[in-house]
Amino acid sequence: MKIKRILHYLACGAVLTAGSALLLTPNASAQTVVWHDDFDQQPLGANSVGGAYGAVAFNFTSSGYGDPMVIITNDLPDKLDGYTGTNNCAFTFDTDTNDYPQALNFGLEINQIAANGNTNTSLRAYTLSFDIAVSGGTDISGIGGYVGPSFGLYGNGSGEYYGNGCQTNVGTSFFPAFGSGYQHVSVPLESFSTANATLLNPTDPTMTFFMAFYMAGHTYPGTIEIDLANISITMSNPPTLAPPTMNIVAAKPALRVFGQDDTATYNQEGFGTVDLNQSWVGVATPANPVRYSVTIADFDTVDNYTLDVQFCQGANPGDPYGVYFGTNAIVWNITHQDSGFTTAVNWKTNAPTGNESSNALSLTTTSTNGRGTWTLFFTNNTDGTVVAPDGTSGSFSLDPTVATNFANPLTIDFGTAPNNASGFGQFIDLSRIAITNVIDGNEYDDFTQDESLETNLWNTGFSLNNNPPSVIQVPPGVNYWVNWTVPDDEFSLGTKASLLGGTNLWFSPGYYGNGLFTNTTPTLMGGKLKWTLIPAGCLPTVDGTQGGTPSTTGFFQLMNPGPTQ
Repeated sequence: MKIKRILHYLACGAVLTAGSALLLTPNASAQTVVWHDDFDQQPLGANSVGGAYGAVAFNFTSSGYGDPMVIITNDLPDKLDGYTGTNNCAFTFDTDTNDYPQALNFGLEINQIAANGNTNTSLRAYTLSFDIAVSGGTDISGIGGYVGPSFGLYGNGSGEYYGNGCQTNVGTSFFPAFGSGYQHVSVPLESFSTANATLLNPTDPTMTFFMAFYMAGHTYPGTIEIDLANISITMSNPPTLAPPTMNIVAAKPALRVFGQDDTATYNQEGFGTVDLNQSWVGVATPANPVRYSVTIADFDTVDNYTLDVQFCQGANPGDPYGVYFGTNAIVWNITHQDSGFTTAVNWKTNAPTGNESSNALSLTTTSTNGRGTWTLFFTNNTDGTVVAPDGTSGSFSLDPTVATNFANPLTIDFGTAPNNASGFGQFIDLSRIAITNVIDGNEYDDFTQDESLETNLWNTGFSLNNNPPSVIQVPPGVNYWVNWTVPDDEFSLGTKASLLGGTNLWFSPGYYGNGLFTNTTPTLMGGKLKWTLIPAGCLPTVDGTQGGTPSTTGFFQLMNPGPTQ
């Protein structure tokens, strides 16, 4: 079947027309089990792979402490909470702080059994399900902090694929109630997310189930037993869905930062400085203030969406957790509000994993305009001022006893945060960043002139999910953003110069790029829309040849099957 959604563009970027066709799919059929772990191939042992089968316990806890986790073998059916035979496994972990005084971080990989008959290429066709029970000597609900599993699949070269929202399906404490017996969990694979460049391929025969745990504060001694049974992946024909719809807009030169990750409202996407000497401490004077300026080209987003400029002492460039786990940090944020924009400066010292917002400085600055240049400058070690694009300003003073906590080495991370579910998939466009009078000299980057991201200045590893990228450089010239709704099973993008015959066919944008240019990987931003940037070199030519005369008009189409080139 083929579905068409065609949008006409001109060289000036105007969107003129759109059309669509009917989608027909077969009726849904009964489920087929394509992956099932019977736990009967070989007795399970602690920390053992067991050849092609078995299970592996992973301990990521700091060295010096043993493995908190033990896999119970199949020859102990009395430990399996009522299950006997070969359809289950169990494992225990120790919550005693005398044994494991630090946070625990560990996981379990279930048997590496090849999937069979998983022929449908759509994630919507598959469901992961299993039964889980909790028992043992200690009620998990009484443990300080939390014991929370994340679970999903390994595949595509052992990439990790996590199930979004899965934890809510097993109770508010992340597990079934202590002693309540088995509860059934069923999770569609389409809800899974990944930080890997390659999306989870449901036809991959190497899919392997895993559970990972993090126990932040275990305060009650005891041994917890987790029982798993009937782990399977089923395949069925997914229900009929409306065809995806598409939109195209002219792209202006800038550095765009998307809120790609939708697993938590406070996760950030962005980039950080490569240079480690970004501090004002010891170098700022009234005659030569240290200035940090950010010019925003587009901040038309939802309320509470925020740009955070974060100064973190001792963090490594490209560390997405550098601010959170950092001992000392200052955060300057610019937040979109219904009535305008607000800005604030907060700090923390000697507080790894602490919240810097608990130390708000006496700064009140609002602005009617988010676009333009925002500047934070220091005239000495403690006194700072923020100036908004419309000239409004606010000043603050650091406690002199903490100012030295922000001396070099100091990196700066620029990150966007949704702060609420409606912020997923939103974006900010940056035109320029200028840093003046720091010890290593001035740094200036005009993103409206960059052909690609200046990696000698910026490290995009700060993004929690930047593979595929959430930070995209839009170069000068004729560029277009194309986005479309999901699901978009088996659809891909094609383009051509004319719908009125001629020699040109529907080709992919990459065909026209011929290796010299490429559109960005179509990426799901915030679980809402897939986006791809189409540079001028990937637009169609008059006769459809690579390197031919560029066409002044063109069309895009989502195609199933996709273009042959």
